[in-house]
Amino acid sequence: MKKNKILNFIIPLLLVMISALSCKQKNKDYVKVMHDPLLYSQVNHKLNYVIIYDIFSPPVGARVFAYANLAAYEVLAKGNKHYQSLEGRVKGLNNIPEPAQNAKIDYPFASLIALVKVGNFLTFSGDTMKMLEDSIKGLAKNSGMPDDLYNGSIQFGNQVADSVISWSKGDNYAQTRGSSFAISNLPGHWAPTPPGYFSGVEPVWGTVRCMAMDSANMFPPPPPPVFSTDTASHFYKIAKDVMETVNTLDSTKKWIANFWDCNSFKLHVEGHAMYATKAMTPGGHWMEIVGTISKNNQADFYKTAYAYAGTSIAIYDGFICCWFTKYKFDLIRPETYINRYIDQSWMPYLQTPPFPEYNSAHSTISAAAATVLGEIYKDNTAFKDSSERGWGWPDRHFKSSDEAAIEVSYSRLYGGIHYRQSVTTAYDQGKKIGLLVMEKLTGQKPPQDKLNGDDKITASKQQ
Repeated sequence: MKKNKILNFIIPLLLVMISALSCKQKNKDYVKVMHDPLLYSQVNHKLNYVIIYDIFSPPVGARVFAYANLAAYEVLAKGNKHYQSLEGRVKGLNNIPEPAQNAKIDYPFASLIALVKVGNFLTFSGDTMKMLEDSIKGLAKNSGMPDDLYNGSIQFGNQVADSVISWSKGDNYAQTRGSSFAISNLPGHWAPTPPGYFSGVEPVWGTVRCMAMDSANMFPPPPPPVFSTDTASHFYKIAKDVMETVNTLDSTKKWIANFWDCNSFKLHVEGHAMYATKAMTPGGHWMEIVGTISKNNQADFYKTAYAYAGTSIAIYDGFICCWFTKYKFDLIRPETYINRYIDQSWMPYLQTPPFPEYNSAHSTISAAAATVLGEIYKDNTAFKDSSERGWGWPDRHFKSSDEAAIEVSYSRLYGGIHYRQSVTTAYDQGKKIGLLVMEKLTGQKPPQDKLNGDDKITASKQQ
């Protein structure tokens, strides 16, 4: 409850801060102000908190980030020869407006207009998003942007946003609203877990249109281990592995599990009282990391937006790919298996999410995001992750984005909510998705050694 109050306070506070910034910048150089890459990151940060406030599920939150950042990127691609439009490269994207001849456009400002307009369309907090849009416009005005440039930028940003919004309506999202999942009650299949015993989240998300991938099953993982309750079976052993891992967690592994939990709607039960707390989605956590790594690399506005677009698309497709896999195999969670066949009193360290187990969404989207960031910034992705401070978790340091993705994968094993194989195969899926997204962005296939290289978490990387 306390965290919800904090979030309700933070969103308006952030808007006040950007408005105050606009006042301070009055009569200063608008190029310096509006082309500041930190401004782009701040707008994504605010969108992240809207997603938290609106309690979007992880896949839906990823959809918001992907469409909003793609719209911003398409604006910038029209104004910079170094970046190519994704028209014809992602599914169904075409007819992005061209700037009118002799149009006066400040492309970074126009990209923010597009980002916020699409974000507003895809979220529920319209008043908050409108305040954010007004703050950005005020920043441009107060920093001395000429009227013709100001008006032309808003017009073009809105045109691109409208085009992307129109395209978004054809992704089958609306048709999936209200879908429900029929529990089979068959041995080895998923069943709702405590404390909420919620129905399966987004059971047909695998039918939503991909962006980079040809289909949700473009990178199929191997099937999960064959279900068995025999104490000598492989399945029994992998469940026992989860139980023993959780039972022997040290303080560092507990910190890692909590740091990457990113449970957007966590139910708490205290006696007869029940309440929920909100947190960042896994995709939202990686959006914060994009901003940190971009800042560390002193990336300009265009490259920062490029990194956000590529990462958000990879995360979005990662969720589609993983969700297709989850409901295809409909595998029992460790908590259910252990309670039924090993120890009925055992509890996982983290709260089990309400959808089938195989494979790990956190692992898929983290590997996809880390691969994109690694390709864009090469070896310069060492960073300090401070994005969980608002939830009380100390910063963590990583030598690379890939090191972070590997830690994310094992955090799900430490939490007791995934089998070991589920995080390693998902990591493999995510790496392939990330490379595909980079191929779409650059128009070039990755080198063969990357396609055939070490895409799995090897024994040397296992924790």
